[in-house]
Amino acid sequence: MENPKSFSTFLDGFNLGTFLSLLSLVTLLMKSPTIEGYIFITILIIITGIVVGVVRQYLLIQLTLTKNMKHAFMNSGNNIPTRLLEMRNHKLGDALNLLVGISARLRFNMYLIGALMLLLVLTLLLPTVYSYKIASKILIFSSVWSIIFIINAAKMILEVSHNCHYLQCQIRHLLKLHQFNQTEFGQK
Repeated sequence: MENPKSFSTFLDGFNLGTFLSLLSLVTLLMKSPTIEGYIFITILIIITGIVVGVVRQYLLIQLTLTKNMKHAFMNSGNNIPTRLLEMRNHKLGDALNLLVGISARLRFNMYLIGALMLLLVLTLLLPTVYSYKIASKILIFSSVWSIIFIINAAKMILEVSHNCHYLQCQIRHLLKLHQFNQTEFGQK
């Protein structure tokens, strides 16, 4: 698998989103009687491509990060992963504080994934609703590819969520094991 942070990952999603929304709206694009209608449909196609590209890339990044972190925590057992200790010069207190930060970041990322999924659903519904409004013959195609893409994104979200849940539990276990008290650490 290629690097999910590379620009080509975004372009793959962008191209997929624009191509499929173009196919969904091509009849409307050809029949548009005004320049405003043509511009609106073109903007709709581009926005769909951008949203699909951003959501796909973000999900792939989070999937890769959480999967790698899960493997690191699984391999370390009841110990703090050595990579985290090395990042904090083998200072246990700093590494535990880093774990608290990672836990907070995981929660934030899950909220962000939820917001991106909502944006994706709304964006994918636009071509479908517009096709329905104009009584296009491509309505079924538009609905099917939108549902398939949403299901694919939901599968990735479930895997990221499962990885995050494991990491949250493991971090809580390590903090409890080392009797870490965040308020005491902030006072020292």
